[in-house]
Amino acid sequence: AEAPIYKKQGYVKARPATPGEEITTMLKNGAKETVNKANEGDWVITNPDGEQYIIPQVKFFNRYEPTNEEGMYAAKGYCRAVPNPFGKPIEIMASWGEPQTGDERCFIADTCDASGKCNGEPYLIDADAFARTYVKVEPQE
Repeated sequence: AEAPIYKKQGYVKARPATPGEEITTMLKNGAKETVNKANEGDWVITNPDGEQYIIPQVKFFNRYEPTNEEGMYAAKGYCRAVPNPFGKPIEIMASWGEPQTGDERCFIADTCDASGKCNGEPYLIDADAFARTYVKVEPQE
């Protein structure tokens, strides 16, 4: 609850997922981050650096909005995040039920609203991806 609030910036490609489709999230450096299997209504997001991941439809539309370009969406989500405090690679059990790994530089994050209220679903973000896509903001009342 004391972690700084960050707003996601930029644009992503997105498409509805095929139920049962499996996506392996690979970081830009080629490291495997996690594996997730799509459920009905899920979306597959492709970040500008090629990283892909799956999120449920309700989360997708809370975090992204359509642009004038077909299949392109603008980020509008927030998170609270802190750098990995352990100084070594870590692994957590992600909210989608699969392990997620991060290196010693990753960030531990939780989605929140603009006021900073978190969802209680921590996840890991690669440090370089975090630096490219998030900007620190003050809480909005």
